[in-house]
Formats: sequence, C-alpha cells, structure tokens
Amino acid sequence: MKNDALARLIYAYLAIYIAVSAFAAPCSATSVMLTRDGFWGYVVTAGTAALALVVAVDVAINDWLPDRYVFHWAQNRRHWLYVTTATCYVTPMFAASAYFINAAQVVFYVGMALFGLLLGYRETQAKRGTTCAD
Repeated sequence: MKNDALARLIYAYLAIYIAVSAFAAPCSATSVMLTRDGFWGYVVTAGTAALALVVAVDVAINDWLPDRYVFHWAQNRRHWLYVTTATCYVTPMFAASAYFINAAQVVFYVGMALFGLLLGYRETQAKRGTTCAD
C-alpha cells in the first residue's frame, strides 16, 4: 500500500513523539503513566517507541526503496503492527485517567488509536484475496 506511506510515517512519528514526551512533558498522559505505574509504564513507553521504529523502517524499506529490498516480516504483519500500536496509544489514557482528565489529550490519543485501526483495516483490505506466504 504505497498510497498510505506518508500517513503511516506520520503515524510512526507521532508514536515516537508520545514516547519522547513521556520524559520531556511532565503533564502528558504518558509521563503520568511513567511516574505512577513504574516498570509497566516504562514497558509500554518503550514498546510504543519500538513499534513506531519498526513501522518507520517498514515504510522506508518496503515503500520507498526499490522492490529488491523487502522487509518481509514487517510486510506480512503490518496490520498487526498498527493494531498493537493503537493499543499502545490508548494505554496511557487508561493509566492516567485516575489522576487527571484533559480533553485535548483524550481526543489526540483516541484519535490516533482510531487512525491506527483504520490503517490496519486498509492494509487487510489491500491484501484481501492474496495467499498467505507464512
């Protein structure tokens, strides 16, 4: 799905931004999750950053490089990458909801999670009718 390459790259960038903002913006939901939940907050934040890096590498290799370069693992599991990243987007909201409520952050986190689900759905629709290689 080369048509969605820029949207997928922006999605990955914003996921990395969320992970970085956990350390740079003390009032963000991810930062509250880190301070209140400890180890598991760090696991979710690191997982979000790792998934975002895999999505960015997937876009760079599978969409922008010539066809002889293929990141097969990410290409075959791309739809699961978006669903898992969408889950990582909403996790800080659940973790921080007991401590504060900020409507702008709720709209951002939930909107990006829904956008990730939309990207995963578009990916599965693009692969409809093809045979599974692995």
